[in-house]
Amino acid sequence: MYLIKKASEISGVSVRTLHHYDEIGLLSPQKHENGYRYYSEEDMSILQTILFYKYLGFSLKQIKELINHDGKEITFHLKKQLILMQKEKERILTLIETLEKTIESRERRMNMSTKEKFNGFTYHDNQKYKQAAVDLYGEDVIEQAIERQRGKEQEIADGFNEIFFAFSKNMSNGLNALNKENIELAQRLHKHLCEYAFDCTIDAFSSIGFGYVQNEEFRDNLDKFGKGTAQYVCDAIQHYIKK
Repeated sequence: MYLIKKASEISGVSVRTLHHYDEIGLLSPQKHENGYRYYSEEDMSILQTILFYKYLGFSLKQIKELINHDGKEITFHLKKQLILMQKEKERILTLIETLEKTIESRERRMNMSTKEKFNGFTYHDNQKYKQAAVDLYGEDVIEQAIERQRGKEQEIADGFNEIFFAFSKNMSNGLNALNKENIELAQRLHKHLCEYAFDCTIDAFSSIGFGYVQNEEFRDNLDKFGKGTAQYVCDAIQHYIKK
């Protein structure tokens, strides 16, 4: 049996998150008369299952439904997750191949199309990026966004990629971040967020823009489109919200 602090240390899940899982009925450990929560080995196995599903992009609501519908037989969920992980492995292998081709093209001074450079990679599929978003905007907001995006992931990612590719191209062409074309791109980005993520107010959009620069995961993700893209997009967003 593990107290909540020890369960947190072992799993890497914060005490606050474990409390949240208990509150929503996702993982409710035994509570003794002293009020302390005690996690059994079975509870820890269920927590592992939850983390696997979260890594694979499932929302907490969906995970709860899966566990309630399919039961808490851990082996069943592990086999199901193995199949999903094998698909994730294929995607990672594609990313590795893309990286190898990129290195080869640079070393041999070969031309590589922009599309080839991003084969296997999409703007939204970085788990660290997702965690950064949760830390910045809160889990409820991100979970709602995931619900709204379910089944439309590729369409949404393509939309984000198209916008950020356009920003990157404008930056490469020496266009000022405050230029009309970039303000229009910022407006497109705002509408895309409102349609597919959450009802993004102007103030929230401004914070997102600053987050692109101030948060390391956000900045690194955007700068994959070209060094300095994060700052460039942030500048365009801040100018857009003032108009």
